[in-house]
Amino acid sequence: MRKFTLLLALAGLLAIPVVQSQTPGTKGNGEVFYSTTFDWGNPNDSKGWTAPEGFYLYDPDDTGHNFEWMPNGPINDYKWTREPAMQSTSANDGYLILFISRYQLDHIDSNVPMDNGVVFPPFNCSSRSSVVVSYETCFMNYNDNPAYKMLLEVSVDNWVHAAAFDASFGANWKQRPLLNPPGIPVLFQANISEVAAGQPNVQMRLRWADGVLYFWEVDDFKVSEAWNNDLQLKFAQMEWTDGDDVSVQTPFYNMPKSQLLGNACTNFKGSALNFGELDQENAYFQVDITKNNQSVFHKEGEPKDMWTLAIDTTLISDSYTPTEFGHYKVAYNYKSDATDEFPENNSKVTYFNVTDSAYSHCDDTSEETYNWGAYRTDSQPLLNQVRATKLPIFADCEANSVSLYFAGGLADGKIDFHATVYKANPDNPLAGTDVYELITGEQYDYDSTMLGKWITYPLNKDGETEFLKAGDILYVGFEYNNMHTEYLVQRYDDLKPGSDKSMTIMDGITMIREGTDWAQVAVRNPLVRLNINDHSNLIDGVDLTAASAWVGQNYPNPFTGSTVIDYELPAAAEVSFTVMDLTGRKVIEENQGMMSAGKHNYTLKTSNLEAGVYFYTLQAGSFTQTKQMVIN
Repeated sequence: MRKFTLLLALAGLLAIPVVQSQTPGTKGNGEVFYSTTFDWGNPNDSKGWTAPEGFYLYDPDDTGHNFEWMPNGPINDYKWTREPAMQSTSANDGYLILFISRYQLDHIDSNVPMDNGVVFPPFNCSSRSSVVVSYETCFMNYNDNPAYKMLLEVSVDNWVHAAAFDASFGANWKQRPLLNPPGIPVLFQANISEVAAGQPNVQMRLRWADGVLYFWEVDDFKVSEAWNNDLQLKFAQMEWTDGDDVSVQTPFYNMPKSQLLGNACTNFKGSALNFGELDQENAYFQVDITKNNQSVFHKEGEPKDMWTLAIDTTLISDSYTPTEFGHYKVAYNYKSDATDEFPENNSKVTYFNVTDSAYSHCDDTSEETYNWGAYRTDSQPLLNQVRATKLPIFADCEANSVSLYFAGGLADGKIDFHATVYKANPDNPLAGTDVYELITGEQYDYDSTMLGKWITYPLNKDGETEFLKAGDILYVGFEYNNMHTEYLVQRYDDLKPGSDKSMTIMDGITMIREGTDWAQVAVRNPLVRLNINDHSNLIDGVDLTAASAWVGQNYPNPFTGSTVIDYELPAAAEVSFTVMDLTGRKVIEENQGMMSAGKHNYTLKTSNLEAGVYFYTLQAGSFTQTKQMVIN
């Protein structure tokens, strides 16, 4: 059951209630009975905006700084924060922001912990059997969780007591929610029925306590009823076991067949929340692995009954050991006896490949431009910086090259780099004296032609160092020098690898070196591949009638009105496109019919959709692929 945190309300902060008018609806149908896009812009107000009646700002420390309305656009405090505009669904009419960094700069870098919030007018939920709150949000915080509190607070007795719902997404130091890229919002949802359902005077506030730096943006706030049946898969993951019962290892996306040596996928874990209004009978976690579209592993957890707001976590400890070349798909699902009204949010898919030469944790697509944020304040360049991924060697092999994907960086001739492979002491991998450069590639000047694509860089072989031994622990990546001396350029326009979010990171695979000091980063997966000298996979174990279909990124992106999506089919197939919004709601579905083999393009028209983040999916026979797009 949900635990409640009781908070003492401060005297003198309560406003006169203005109860939101609502129309009673049927139960459990997901009806939205209140929504606001924060379209508060008002040129006749000296501050440029006016809050509607009933809203007020929570400022117990009387700082004079709080949430404010902001028109759609980037934010910049010219020291700590530089963010693109939030791409929320209704961003064009503005959104709310609590910009703490600006307050700290105005007060001589005081870094005083803040406590601020925005309070909504009361809601009459007396006719509601369930109450769900949702909004779109971007934020970044300076502290590790839980040193700060980002909360949705709810009271039914004029703030004598309040229930607190965590709105931080577990984000730690300099992390964005769900590790999303800058400007891309996530959807916060909380089922507050235990507090609010049936209550005539429900008060809510968004509150950031003990925040020191950066910002919190909020848009498209909604209050609705729950759906009857809505299981939500909150996370799903698997481990890659190397035979060591003590260590936990992040799965690989590309694993050379020569490196398998009995390694296996195991400890499939999933957690689901019953977010609906009705109890769910015989709810169970399911894992299915297919190889080239044929099922090779299928397991189900024990069925359980889940009451409303119950969370179930299931571990399936069975193992699957791949042995052949091929493309593997891992599908996770939570199911129950009832038909789910939102099946899109109770499933997840990841992939891995058994290859001959490519070796990586990351997949091929960059979901994030990863910026470590290295900088100096003494007007000196950044030298000898290393960004790498950790790869263990399970069988003797020969290193050939390193493939890198750069997603950002100021390409003006002042950044140079080379591909590199470091070798670490397995017993003490972070000690600088125990990590040394094993083999490198040629030095290159970074330029704009290297941006947004995979490029393979050969390693300089000497007949000895390229031969890797079983048991080696490698840091594979690039070393670079950034000759810019300006603090803001170093901080925001440094050389940035792409980053993959498809795998759950379990053991800190990203390695960072600044000067001579190494550090391990727990939650990033940089786009780096080691390529070994093995070309034994002639056909890649692929069903060429299905696995070589391809769908491209829409162009332009972001866009207004229409965009073009290229795709390629290896054989004739029925083709359909679907588009979903951030909530998983299907907003466009178009069937192109039977399409011939070859390259095609499809013009997607979206004039009836609001601005925001959407996901488009191509289905061609048994092939499906989803990509993200942004409408301005």
